[in-house]
Amino acid sequence: MNNLKKSKEVEMLPLSNDYVFKRIFGKGGNEKILKSLLEAILKINIQKIEVKNPEIPKETIDEKLSILDIKAEINENTMIDIEMQVGNTTAIDRRLVVYNAKLIAGEIKVSEKYQTAKDTIVICIINDNVVERNAYLSLAMLKYEKTEEIRYVNMGYEKEEEYLTDMVKYYIIELPKFKTKKPKVADLLEKWLYVIGGDQKMMEECKKENGEMKEAIEQLEQMSADEYERELYEIRERSRLTYNTEMYEARRKGLEEGKKEIAKKMKEKKADIKFIQEVTGLTEEEIKAL
Repeated sequence: MNNLKKSKEVEMLPLSNDYVFKRIFGKGGNEKILKSLLEAILKINIQKIEVKNPEIPKETIDEKLSILDIKAEINENTMIDIEMQVGNTTAIDRRLVVYNAKLIAGEIKVSEKYQTAKDTIVICIINDNVVERNAYLSLAMLKYEKTEEIRYVNMGYEKEEEYLTDMVKYYIIELPKFKTKKPKVADLLEKWLYVIGGDQKMMEECKKENGEMKEAIEQLEQMSADEYERELYEIRERSRLTYNTEMYEARRKGLEEGKKEIAKKMKEKKADIKFIQEVTGLTEEEIKAL
């Protein structure tokens, strides 16, 4: 009882942090918790689940570019990569394709037969808005484009195939969009997203009615009260913030260098100093020094 009281007095660690997310959903023994979340996202019944990378090597905690994803196999026929993305979302579409390609390549290497390759699913939960769609959950697949009129051949198909394959899927969940919607809880997924988003009221409600959610929240409380775990979380956060700062400074420096290069070329073309100032935003002294 004392430990539980202590955990409630401590600020809860955010499940929207990649380290915390993996500790709760990817930890060995927590397969039922991960199963509940995946069933809510994929809308399927999962009979069997195996986490392939439950460990978190300590050296990856402070690695700015390390990916703390969860790789799992479900129902012995589908490989899944699920990641909580908290920082850099640059080129997220290309990164998701690469993640899936690695899953496929790994399967082909193991089986050495295209026919026996397992289905692959990449799930990315993002603490940002990145997709220009009016949905907080987006499913992408390999879809055929509409046939050009000059390429049309009447083969008698009443209904054409829409997708190249259904063995490759991408799920993108954007937490800010979900919070903007502020939905009344419609299904299990929305309960999980409220919990992952740190909604305290929903956490208290879920602890009363759902076994897997109750277990996840209680483990999060224990983790939040553990000084060592909080230290690892803070190391991970510092690493992320350092990376973001470095990227910002690099972009800022690149922008400044770009402005100077433009100003230099305009100066060579004998452009008016005031005009160069208006275009680049540089000071007269900076332009004259070029």
